[in-house]
Amino acid sequence: MHNGCEEAQVRAAPAVAGSVMMRSRGVLAVTAVVAVVFQAVVPALPEWLGRTISDSLIALALGFAAVTYLRRIRIEESRRARIAVTVGAVSAASWSLANLLFLIDELTTPTFLITPASVLSVVAALLLPLGVHLMAPPVPGAERYRRLIDVAAVSGAVYALTWLYVLAPTRDQGSDGMTYGFATLLVAPEVVAASVALVTMSRNLPTRAGRAPRMLGAAAVVLALTAMLSLRSNADGRPWYNLGAGAGYLLAAAMIAVASRMATPKSEPAGTKRMISGGWAFLPYVPILLAVGASALEQIRLGRLDAVLVWVLLVTFLLVLVRQFITVAIVGRLAVTLERKQAELAHQADHDALTGLPNRSYFHRAGAELVVAGPASSMVLLLDLDGFKPVNDELGHAAGDEVLIAVAARLRAAIRPADLVARLGGDEFVLILADLDAEETGLAVAHRILDSIGDPIPVLGTTVKIGGSVGLTVSRPGETLDSLVRKADAAMYAAKSAGKGAIRRFVPSVAVAN
Repeated sequence: MHNGCEEAQVRAAPAVAGSVMMRSRGVLAVTAVVAVVFQAVVPALPEWLGRTISDSLIALALGFAAVTYLRRIRIEESRRARIAVTVGAVSAASWSLANLLFLIDELTTPTFLITPASVLSVVAALLLPLGVHLMAPPVPGAERYRRLIDVAAVSGAVYALTWLYVLAPTRDQGSDGMTYGFATLLVAPEVVAASVALVTMSRNLPTRAGRAPRMLGAAAVVLALTAMLSLRSNADGRPWYNLGAGAGYLLAAAMIAVASRMATPKSEPAGTKRMISGGWAFLPYVPILLAVGASALEQIRLGRLDAVLVWVLLVTFLLVLVRQFITVAIVGRLAVTLERKQAELAHQADHDALTGLPNRSYFHRAGAELVVAGPASSMVLLLDLDGFKPVNDELGHAAGDEVLIAVAARLRAAIRPADLVARLGGDEFVLILADLDAEETGLAVAHRILDSIGDPIPVLGTTVKIGGSVGLTVSRPGETLDSLVRKADAAMYAAKSAGKGAIRRFVPSVAVAN
């Protein structure tokens, strides 16, 4: 009954996840509509009322997110996940409290709450990219350095765009006491947050595991874009909600609230697939391409580029090159590893795991070519060990394995480089002596083999003696390897019948001693 309940829960899990996702999409759709309507009507409202509505809605959404994250701290399984939801709770709570302070400031006469509210906003902006990073599974090995370079390169591109459309105008047209330095401090957290978000979103994350970090990442990008649009409006002396900033803040807050309800991704083993993404891999390059295009338009329009912009672009491109060099090194290392693994697998497929000799499959493939390769005759020898079974029975299979390994080494030493020796299975071995100038040469090799394997073999602190029976046959023009092996096998059984330790040559009617 217990197992049935567990199976029902497992089957219900995808349905629950799908239901949460459907509700999340519904909330986002409603929020988007509310944000668009608010953006449309806010110009007709008194400024204090527009700010009050915006601050109230944002504080409610982020307060919900903070409470949701706090409840999840105790139920998360991994330490990384607990840290992630803790960071999410602190970030959401800081932004929610900041908007409450902004709201109080709007409704009361004192303005001393602006400073702590701004500080809390910056804290929330700094924690958001950390939360995005922690929500995604950990990055393995050298991939960490690539990701850091990606963040730096994307930050440079985003900063270049910010310089063109926010910071340079702020420097030239600052209003309400806005200075260039203060504007730079305001956008720096947003630039980093957007860059970390884009790089994290570009990772090859499974669909379900990628929902939470990608939703948070999208929120960070929307928030960064909205903050920069708001700053530009401030520099131009326009209302705070201009250029869609009124809708942007609401949408970003709602996305964070939705992300707080999504499951934390499980850690996954490192692998090549984790490093090579699909369409998401191109996401970090979007701001780089936009920065290049915007700089080109600026050059066409003014005939020059600001020195700050030039240096930012140069550093960005240098980082992209470094990143590509690291990628080439990683891919090269993977290629070498793959080639080595393929060679190992090919060797394992063709060789006996115990003795390292070619196996039956390789013998029949390579031996067929060897038999017909030269104009001279070839000799096939089939060797079966004598006295091997008692070693296995009395000393165990480990001792038997040691004997087989020693026999394989002695067989290798007894043949020429052009010859072939293989283990057919058990204690049976087969050899092909290619391009023999005379049959006596093959017979001499057979006697040398029996003498070699007859020497004592050290095994597990003692020594054992074994022997062997050899059957052989000489190839004739047009004869196949299978036919030769059958004849050698028949001769080997004749050698066994003769009392073991013998060599017999195959003849059509009777095996005679050599």
